[in-house]
Amino acid sequence: MRIVACLQRSVLVITLLAINDGCSPAARNNMGAGANTAASGSGITRQAKLMLFGGEGHRTYLGCLRRSEYVVDSVSNEYSDHGSRYSNTSVWNHNSEFGFQYSNYGACNPYANDPRVIVDSEGKFYGRLTLNAYHPQIGAGTRYNEWLVNKVCER
Repeated sequence: MRIVACLQRSVLVITLLAINDGCSPAARNNMGAGANTAASGSGITRQAKLMLFGGEGHRTYLGCLRRSEYVVDSVSNEYSDHGSRYSNTSVWNHNSEFGFQYSNYGACNPYANDPRVIVDSEGKFYGRLTLNAYHPQIGAGTRYNEWLVNKVCER
């Protein structure tokens, strides 16, 4: 009887985790490590939690690529570390390593060689978030080009 109750609780916990709309710290652990592989297609599912990593070895977590201003670590949440114009890990901070238009890691640099990567909670690589339309790994990042040009990178 205890085994059945334990299994039922496990199923409930897994279901609750699947419903969660934000990016949990557990899902973020070591996600950047697998992001150096080539894009395996840009088939983004609606449930995919897309996360951004950048910097050397893509070890720096840069937030969820969610347009909702209510997700705690969304790049669109202006009160989060990843959506604030003053945070060093925000694409919105045009004076930071990740928002500067001349930084090799900057999404707003049309010549960046190593812009932030887009991965999901399973570690699947989707592409790069960058204005560099010629980057060989841009993949699904092309879907965010208009947003970068018209919202994020405008000066």
